[in-house]
Amino acid sequence: MRFQTLFASILCGLALALTAQASQAGTLTLNKAINLAISANPEIRAAAAEADAEHDAINSSYSLDNPTVGFSTSHNMGLMQVQMGPMKVWSVSQKFKFPTEYFLSGKAQTEKAKAAEQKYLAKMLKVRRELITHYYRLFAVNQILALLKAQTETLQEVARSAEARHAVGTVPQQDELKATEEQTMVDAELISEKEKQTADEAKLNSIMAKPATDPIQLPSDDLPVPELTVSPTQVEQMAKTDSREIKAAQFSANSAATAKTLSAWKYAPNFTVSYHQAYDTNLNAYSVGIGVSIPLWFFAKQNGDYEAASARAVRAQANLENVRLATSSEVRSLVFDVTSHAQLLKIYKTSLIPQASTTLSSSRSAYRAGRTQFLELLDSERSLYAVRVGYYQTLSQYVDDMTKLESIVGHSVSTLPKEGM
Repeated sequence: MRFQTLFASILCGLALALTAQASQAGTLTLNKAINLAISANPEIRAAAAEADAEHDAINSSYSLDNPTVGFSTSHNMGLMQVQMGPMKVWSVSQKFKFPTEYFLSGKAQTEKAKAAEQKYLAKMLKVRRELITHYYRLFAVNQILALLKAQTETLQEVARSAEARHAVGTVPQQDELKATEEQTMVDAELISEKEKQTADEAKLNSIMAKPATDPIQLPSDDLPVPELTVSPTQVEQMAKTDSREIKAAQFSANSAATAKTLSAWKYAPNFTVSYHQAYDTNLNAYSVGIGVSIPLWFFAKQNGDYEAASARAVRAQANLENVRLATSSEVRSLVFDVTSHAQLLKIYKTSLIPQASTTLSSSRSAYRAGRTQFLELLDSERSLYAVRVGYYQTLSQYVDDMTKLESIVGHSVSTLPKEGM
């Protein structure tokens, strides 16, 4: 995992440089935003540190316990000590577990470290998903605000036209009042959308580990509509084999199963080898000893440990099955949502928006010529606005589903930027 920490540091430097360029240019592109989030987001750094910690613990799981060194002196006033004084002895002892325990302990920790690494990668995908979702959501809000401002200008123009026609008695005063009422409603929507804009900017800054008040300027061009690059069947198959969540649950289950086997070996004896050597005396006295632990209290110690490890293994296996089922169900649902939203976006682009625009143009011309009522013109205005807002809201939801699908699958399956995958 150390290489991932180094990689994150490199990305951080790159992202900061890109951010500086973006600041100078006045815009924040999606690729730059993703790079900054991946390198600076505290959730990712925490997950990377956790994975490093679990990886570093592998060697210690295979290692021996520390040896014990001791010093002692004997004051038994026998004839020999009367002649030679107290006997001083130094000693060293080493405890050895049953060899299989070292292997199983290291294996369990290795699986645990693999699970932590998958969780780290899953966290990167989660942050990437949140970043792209809020980026497109902010873009959609900006577009809706622009539509509202354009609608405000149109309503002002219509209100002036209604006022002029009312002055000559061709339309009732109600038309002028309706235009003012509609303008008030649009102003209220502007306030609501500006609140959403502030919230999305704050969330986007939070994901990139920046102050919530930092201004964000997105590119003026329309963002591309992402498309699936693999078939729905391939997406479902990829999720079964490559999902980070499934892999993490699998490694956790492997670790728990190994820990259960390890707990069974706790019934085996441990060994202690010791050596004692007299010093500060003319005697060349030493002793070597070996001790064997006896699991005398197995009914309270080993049995309890084994039962607890068995329960944890059952829990981990059940969690793995649950993650697999949930992933399969969610992927199938998301694939359906993505394909449905893609078709809906196409309908908006090719049919609904052009039709509503044509209807509004006709209504404006007819109203100026006195061939239609003011309410019909307002209905046309509302319809076009509703259709355009619906398009951006659908786009926002479509991207949210797409990024969620990629975060679950664990691979890029669309034309969205691949940074963080």
